[in-house]
Amino acid sequence: MALPSKQLRFIEDCYELYEQKMFRVALSVLHDESLAEDAVQDAFLQLIRHKVHFEKADSDECKRYIITVIKNASINIYNKRKNESRVVSFSDDLESVCGEQTVAAADDRKDGAAECTPLMRSLPEKYYAVVECLVVHDYTVTETAGKLGITEANVRKRYERAKKLMRQNLGQT
Repeated sequence: MALPSKQLRFIEDCYELYEQKMFRVALSVLHDESLAEDAVQDAFLQLIRHKVHFEKADSDECKRYIITVIKNASINIYNKRKNESRVVSFSDDLESVCGEQTVAAADDRKDGAAECTPLMRSLPEKYYAVVECLVVHDYTVTETAGKLGITEANVRKRYERAKKLMRQNLGQT
């Protein structure tokens, strides 16, 4: 996408004037230099995509706008990272609870469903059903909730309690 020379000059002026300030704002939100650099890049890409232009790059109006853009870009990155950290990898959890040999042995079975048979059998039925759906059948939390007729929060809590019980049974408390 070729920018008109006036737009290009405006973006260059903004970069020269505000790049360090934008980085500091992003760093104050993200507390990570590489993420702050990504936020600055995202902000400039947004300025280019939306063809933002003010008469003067050093005007108060332009400065306020750019600070708002970098704050929003930083917050978006922060929220994205926060949401990614909430994603639970059920197979990793299963390995940590059951041990690598149990999971490897279960993976070698013909049907390929990974399960910690002795540990899962020791679970109360309501926890066993959740672990079976999430781990063995690889259902999502939403699918598991629908199948079992319980809420998603209940699925997550039962899964958490099932893992705790299996760790206790292994003496890993």
